[in-house]
Amino acid sequence: MMIGQLRITALLAALFLSSTSGACSCPSNLRSEQQIVDAMLQDGRLVFIGKVVATGMPTIKLAQRTFRFEVQENFKGKNSGSVLVSTPLTSAECGTTVALGKTYLVVAYGSERAPIIQSCDRPEEVEFVAARIALLREKRKSP
Repeated sequence: MMIGQLRITALLAALFLSSTSGACSCPSNLRSEQQIVDAMLQDGRLVFIGKVVATGMPTIKLAQRTFRFEVQENFKGKNSGSVLVSTPLTSAECGTTVALGKTYLVVAYGSERAPIIQSCDRPEEVEFVAARIALLREKRKSP
């Protein structure tokens, strides 16, 4: 019984500490597709459609997960064939994940040399954001 009580105490302590530390919180305002696209282009450092071609686990130098995207269509930022992005390890730190081989609409922040993706603006599979992609293409055409 003592071990069970210790486990429960440890679990409660972990829950308390994780809820009191700087957990990730995303704004929950509902926006139109146009507002979302405008915010992506205004706030994001890179906006592109890309296929995940590689994933990487944390290293001593970088305590984050990494994902390499093969860029298929670029809307903002450097226009290169591939982009390496990173994300924090946990969702509590606003980290997110993507699946190898899938194609996403990606908004990355930070610098062009070290872009990051976050759970609040997580990459979305292209088949679910066709309207957003159409708006991005229209914006790219207009002066």
